[in-house]
Amino acid sequence: MSTNTELLVEGRNYIYGEFVVRRAGDEYDNINPATGKSLGSFPQSTPTEVSNTYANAREAFPAWRAKSRSERAEILNNVARLIDSRRNELARIISLETGKNYNESIAEVNEALHMAQFAFGSGRTPTGDIVASELAEKDSYMIRKPKGVVAVISPFNFPLAIGPFWCAAPALVEGNTVIIKPSEDAPWSTQAAVEIYHEAGIPAGVLQVVHGDGLVGSLLTGEDVDHICFTGSAEVGQLIRQEAAKSWHKTTSCEMGSKSACIVFDDADIDMAVDAAIASAFKLSGQRCVSSGRMIVQRDVYDEFCKKFVAKASELETGNPFNDDGNVNADMYYGPIVNKQGFDKVVKYNDMVASDSLAEVVATPVRMLTDENVYCISPMIYKTEWRGHDAPYLRNEVFGPHVALIPFDTVEEGVEIYNDTEYGLAVGILTNNYRTARYCRDNCDAGMCYWNGGSIAAESHLSFGGVKKSGNGFPSAAKTWLAVTHTMSWTVNHGDDLAFPQGMNK
Repeated sequence: MSTNTELLVEGRNYIYGEFVVRRAGDEYDNINPATGKSLGSFPQSTPTEVSNTYANAREAFPAWRAKSRSERAEILNNVARLIDSRRNELARIISLETGKNYNESIAEVNEALHMAQFAFGSGRTPTGDIVASELAEKDSYMIRKPKGVVAVISPFNFPLAIGPFWCAAPALVEGNTVIIKPSEDAPWSTQAAVEIYHEAGIPAGVLQVVHGDGLVGSLLTGEDVDHICFTGSAEVGQLIRQEAAKSWHKTTSCEMGSKSACIVFDDADIDMAVDAAIASAFKLSGQRCVSSGRMIVQRDVYDEFCKKFVAKASELETGNPFNDDGNVNADMYYGPIVNKQGFDKVVKYNDMVASDSLAEVVATPVRMLTDENVYCISPMIYKTEWRGHDAPYLRNEVFGPHVALIPFDTVEEGVEIYNDTEYGLAVGILTNNYRTARYCRDNCDAGMCYWNGGSIAAESHLSFGGVKKSGNGFPSAAKTWLAVTHTMSWTVNHGDDLAFPQGMNK
């Protein structure tokens, strides 16, 4: 497939139904991480713009909430049709600004499409519960009500799927108004999504976008918004939670990274386990929230697994998702680290491993230098026993092609090793024993557990979230509505007299 990699974008905020022409000199470049070149410039939003966006969202909320649920959802049907018609264009944009393998970008577009379809369908499904009252003359219901203005802080690694669709689409159908602050490393995908919402007929003020760096995110979350959907690092997520705690009403749903893993048992299909591990470790160069930085392998098959894993990893091609002629580079498996800050973090952890005598490096990382501003690096793979100490490279999220191969003996020890980190997002369980799988399901500290799969198997109609430092109990995707609504109990007395439950007298 041929694609125009020279196309430049004019970044604009989307405020009250209009794409605002940016101010000269107050902008930043959207860098293609595979070339180091600018794809275009985007505005660095001002405090006044952020406040105006919030005021618009608050003003638009009553009229949007007053529409029927199915009427709100109907816009998502229009959105889904437009996504489908622009599938290849959207995938190209994702690959250009993230360096993501084109096949992965198509999958992300499909993920956004599925979420739009799911949100549309939810417009005609039950929105609460009917429950029996203690008293025969009373009916009882629990209904969902929108919280109000929802701020979405979106990540670079899934710039189309997460912010505009996993977070925004359910919030909009529930009757909230939404403001998105895209990642400054991947703002174009979000702008393209909002162009689609605009064409689909979203009313002015109901969905808005303000571009900029972390300061803009801080300004937005500091406004009197009712809920914040955040995807990013645990450290920034904790700051957002602390900011929300200053308010009487502001709530958060935070998905904050992981130290995910695959646990491979001695009865697993080793070839399938290796394939699952390769995908879990190296898709998007290890920059997925659920990327596996640890392969926890039962000792009887440890040597065989390690040999096959290292051999397959050494064959992976990293680089630009597009060839010089603009065609898709079908041989490229994963691309560059998104920016220098991320690359320096990966190098820091690689150096820790290289200097630790208790870690045996079996694949030494090599920087694939095509340009000094392009940060492609081959895998770092090392063997180490689980020692129960605080080696940072075994416990912290690296966010790059960096993998530990750790042996274990018993099922209980395998789970104990998996849990020996502050994170708890995803785990892949490779076994043909249902009792082993059930033990892992019940005892792994994770929000998502995949039996005979890797750690990367999210689907839009499932919840996505974690425990411990990986999340605060409000998942995204299909279960975003749990975060962006509150439940009201509604009781109706059909009797002629006053009556109380629990046998209380009037």
